[in-house]
Amino acid sequence: MSSIKTLIKFESLLKKFNSIYRDLESLHAVKQLDNDVEHSYRVAMLCWMLIDEYNFKLDANKVIRYALLHDLPEAYAGDTSLYASQAKKTKAKKNETKAIGTLIKRFPKQKSLWNDLQEYEKRENAESRFVYMIEKLEPGLVILLAPPGQSIKRKASFEWANKEKQKKIGHIDTVAQFFNKDLTDYLTKNQKKFWKT
Repeated sequence: MSSIKTLIKFESLLKKFNSIYRDLESLHAVKQLDNDVEHSYRVAMLCWMLIDEYNFKLDANKVIRYALLHDLPEAYAGDTSLYASQAKKTKAKKNETKAIGTLIKRFPKQKSLWNDLQEYEKRENAESRFVYMIEKLEPGLVILLAPPGQSIKRKASFEWANKEKQKKIGHIDTVAQFFNKDLTDYLTKNQKKFWKT
């Protein structure tokens, strides 16, 4: 019976995770915000697709696990907008670290999940660095495919948003760094199609 209780508790965690909304319109509903579950699933699928597309020598199983888990602490800590102040981002990082501790405490038998999450957070292997890069690039694809107007509402320029992203991923040592450049070049050339200011 205790396993059933844990299962229900974990499903409750996933429900909470599904209700963490991001400062980004959903791909499938203009008047609805994107959420962490949608984002994590898309990141996992994009990573898997890119591994096959470019024949990256990465452990796809590990990559998919990292991608699905990477934002789970936000179930307790909440999501932090790209447009947030530096002080809010610093506080959010501390809250996420605390949230990892909460996850471990609430689900002590799920050691493989928390080991993977902690590995991802360290970014010491090629798989974690790859997922981190794709996770940071994926919102740009959402903006590209969503109806125009997100940038107007947030009063942000493409140049500013791209600069913020590149601060995080421009230096990451990954086999996919060329993909970051290719995608950034494409978005830069086509920004008028999707980024209205």
